[in-house]
Amino acid sequence: MAKNKLSKLMYFLITIGILAIGLGVGLAVLTDRVANGDIEDIMLIALLIAGGLLILVPAKIYLFFQQTQKKIE
Repeated sequence: MAKNKLSKLMYFLITIGILAIGLGVGLAVLTDRVANGDIEDIMLIALLIAGGLLILVPAKIYLFFQQTQKKIE
């Protein structure tokens, strides 16, 4: 049961990571925040994208290892 809850948490973290990356890319592409050259806006976009990746990658690695263990068993 603990693995099931952990898997759901990892899927939730993947969703949050994708949303953060999407928000960062959306701010960069669809607004003029980067074109204005304001350092705070550029840092915000970079932190959203980097934070999303930081959340996304470990969750994907955990779920990959879990899937490979299921196939071995």
